[in-house]
Amino acid sequence: MMAPQINGDAEFWHARSELTYIHDYARACQVSLWALLSVVLARVCATVPPHVMTQPLYGNAPGTLNLFVAVLGGSGDGKGLTERMARTLLPDIRNATTALPVSGEGIPALFATRETQEEDGRRTVIRCVNPRALLSVPEITALGGSAKRIGSTLIPTLTSAYSGEALGGFNKNEANRLTVPEHGYRIALITGVQPHNLNVIMDEEGTGLPQRFLWADTADYDAPEKVPPMPTGRLGFDVSALPEDMPNSGLDALYEAGDRWRMIDHGEANYPLTILRYPQSAFTAAEKDGWERLHRARQNPLDAHRIGLTVKIAGLLALLSRPDSLTVTEEDWALAEYVYRRSAEFRDKAIRQFEDIKRNLKAQAYALDSEARDEADARRMNRIKTVTLKWLDEHDPGREGVVGHEISRARGRDSKHGMVYAALESLYVEGKVDKVGGGPTPQSTLWAVSAR
Repeated sequence: MMAPQINGDAEFWHARSELTYIHDYARACQVSLWALLSVVLARVCATVPPHVMTQPLYGNAPGTLNLFVAVLGGSGDGKGLTERMARTLLPDIRNATTALPVSGEGIPALFATRETQEEDGRRTVIRCVNPRALLSVPEITALGGSAKRIGSTLIPTLTSAYSGEALGGFNKNEANRLTVPEHGYRIALITGVQPHNLNVIMDEEGTGLPQRFLWADTADYDAPEKVPPMPTGRLGFDVSALPEDMPNSGLDALYEAGDRWRMIDHGEANYPLTILRYPQSAFTAAEKDGWERLHRARQNPLDAHRIGLTVKIAGLLALLSRPDSLTVTEEDWALAEYVYRRSAEFRDKAIRQFEDIKRNLKAQAYALDSEARDEADARRMNRIKTVTLKWLDEHDPGREGVVGHEISRARGRDSKHGMVYAALESLYVEGKVDKVGGGPTPQSTLWAVSAR
């Protein structure tokens, strides 16, 4: 059975009870529907154990549910309020570490630590301190500031974390050497993005960072003027119904091995993976995307991670609705495709707004620059007129006249671009110099200080 089509927001929000509840809750709290849903999905992501993976759509490598969310809006537009409402709506995130990322090296430290073995005080072993983290960046400029520090690995680490790849690197000092293995951590990130700061994230298009985000806007132009009542009951998402976390012994064994492949029976013995199964529509979409990728036929480079992000959204929507199930349905996939479509619309609209802001700033800068040049030219002309008048008065006391090209040559640098001749013409109009003979051009005219 192929995935049903979702036709419009109304059909999406009424497709199932959890979505309707989020819709009604957002309206009652006066926050954006799409922003609240996106943050809720990030919190759902944080609750899912890291050994729960998505079914491979390309090859045979399972994928991760790790999710990044960008909430668009200006200062005071409700980004912080949306996060608070999402916490109220879904408070239990299974003790996920909540932090603001400041460096690439700091991210592995959210999940791993090194401990000294009791029997051998000289040897340390790596251990898992927490398999999950929810990173909150109130404003994207904080992330950009950290990323621009010399030698920063923050952006490459984040892109690796989104894909569920191993984190950390080699350090000569073993005590500072922290690595987090693939399949061994869950991470979600939420950041606020003001339109005029969009370049902080869009400048990383080459690294693939903006392509990895689920985008949502804090605006809701269909929100009613009269605030509706709070919906009754609860969201219906039961965290306890999700697959249980792996025992600490299994996580520690994975962290110490550094790679599931190096574990006993390649991890099947004490760190088996749990796979979310996807419908045929997901495979069909992946095949089409693969063809477009190989043929360089994608219409928008920012959609390079469309399938991977849709896979994550579909899995999280499935778990939000049925936390005790490991099957993603055709409806889940259709809903996820619609979420991605709306995300791309929010992203593209923000880019257009940013381009408008850039054009306006350039226009203002050009106007200011033009005004400054005009003022500088006027001041220079006034100075040349003053010194030219003074020179004539000193060198032609009898008012017999001095030919224009001699006056210009005597003024040296001021003579460039005909400025002295323009000054003489202006002084003549003002009645401060007279033309007492000579030829028809300013260069050949005899000029004298006016007797008037």
